[in-house]
Amino acid sequence: MKKGKVKDFLSASKEEIVDSVVESDMLPASVEEIADIVVSEGIAEIIGTLIGACAPRINGIRLSYKQNRFETRVKSALTLMAKRIDAMEENYVALTEEVQEKFRGQYVEWLLDNLEIEKQQEKVPYHVNGFINLMSNEANDNLMLMFFDTINQLTQLDIDVLSLYCRDTQENIISLCDRYNLKTEQVTVIKEKLERLGLVYCKNDEQRDKNIDEIVDYLNKVDKDQKKSKPKGVRLPNIRKPNRSTSYAITSLGRDYLKVISDK
Repeated sequence: MKKGKVKDFLSASKEEIVDSVVESDMLPASVEEIADIVVSEGIAEIIGTLIGACAPRINGIRLSYKQNRFETRVKSALTLMAKRIDAMEENYVALTEEVQEKFRGQYVEWLLDNLEIEKQQEKVPYHVNGFINLMSNEANDNLMLMFFDTINQLTQLDIDVLSLYCRDTQENIISLCDRYNLKTEQVTVIKEKLERLGLVYCKNDEQRDKNIDEIVDYLNKVDKDQKKSKPKGVRLPNIRKPNRSTSYAITSLGRDYLKVISDK
């Protein structure tokens, strides 16, 4: 694909809006640095869409608090994209034209929708990392919608609790409770929320399901044995009592989700 400087491409496609933004003090210096990076026109268009979202309204009316918050989120997203521009470019050029069109059109619009309603500044990297890491030919509308919908439902605390189940985590439940000034009951509520989203599963429920399977298998064997002319009897199943305290473990979906929102 033909390549060109981001600023040249933006000036050609969004002259009035982009010029008013790039030349103003609305954007951080890191965004201006993007102008000197040579990338494909598709990546330039994605960045252009984000910059255009920061442009002042045509009628000059700004929704103060919400608009300022949105601009802050977009600026952070641009800064993060500048840091990961190589990975973003590498992923993008490997896409088919059809999927490329999605990422520089509909999917970047969904990213903006998420940034507009995002309440926690610290979660912006997860939105951007997900957008970049999901940039593959396996991406589709359902996958992207599921990602954006799930990240909308999670708080930074929820993600920190989910991260406790990673083997390489540096934190434990005690240090997390101290950092957030939480009680164990509050963490339990968060774990239940993560379970509803399919990111963790209850090990107690898993043991109960195994017990039920063992009992059903036992009854089937007993029924078959009794129909024999000379029944031999069937050994009792190995039933294990679930722990009194509820225990959770991360699901494959949970591990994949943490990988998607990481910057690696």
